[in-house]
Amino acid sequence: MSGMAGNSLSPLPPLKGNQGSASDPRRNVWLSASAGTGKTQVLAARVFRLLLRGTDPAAILCLTFTKAGAAEMAARITGRLARWVRADDVELFNDLEALGEKAGSEELAFARTLFAKVLDAPGGGLRIQTIHSFCQSLLSAFPVEAGLVPGFRPLDGREEYVLAREALAEMLVDAEREGRMALVDHVGALSLRLGEGGAENFLRQCARAGDALEALPAGIQPWLRRTMGLPGGDIEAAIADYCSDESFDTASLRRIAAANRAWSAATGQAQAAVVEAWLEA
Repeated sequence: MSGMAGNSLSPLPPLKGNQGSASDPRRNVWLSASAGTGKTQVLAARVFRLLLRGTDPAAILCLTFTKAGAAEMAARITGRLARWVRADDVELFNDLEALGEKAGSEELAFARTLFAKVLDAPGGGLRIQTIHSFCQSLLSAFPVEAGLVPGFRPLDGREEYVLAREALAEMLVDAEREGRMALVDHVGALSLRLGEGGAENFLRQCARAGDALEALPAGIQPWLRRTMGLPGGDIEAAIADYCSDESFDTASLRRIAAANRAWSAATGQAQAAVVEAWLEA
């Protein structure tokens, strides 16, 4: 990002082929291109051309998917406009020519004023936002129409995490006080299996899938066995049967162990030991 400001800016590259058409403010364009093909360059060129043709900076809105993308676009545009203020005529002429815009004396003088116009725009610059932040600004501007309480604000990730932990803790305390120890035991078993963070993440996902949880049958274990084609009875015994010499190709596995044993490297010896231990079990 440091290369976007100051004297380190290189001249704007000329727009090639369809890039000129895609950046033409008179056209409504849907741009689709692979990574690294110059989409950001074309979008920035479109903003430059809008400004050079007299568009009010407050009327321009750029939306990106990520905050990093928004920051890159803002740095690229404002850095170039700031450079135009102090660029010599030749440098500025070349940039306007690269954009396909007129580069007469009046156009050069107007280009030097754009940085100040952008700074004077509401909010102190162009509106270059992520889709999420733009939608949030719309909801904040029209909370009643959206069915929200005026003055609301979204939770950040840290606040959401803290509230979720508090809700889980209160649920476990209430369950223990009311003698519903099965719930406490299940959450404890889940923590042992997934780890504390993994269990909390799993429970948060469950909380967001209320309809799916309600659709599950009352007898979840028999339903899972039928749905997944699992045998009835003792699962451990069924696994042992499937791994017996009668059901499993142990001869091929022994050949694999022998091949690993013949491999003198430590990795081969370790793998052979694991396979042989399983065969002896």
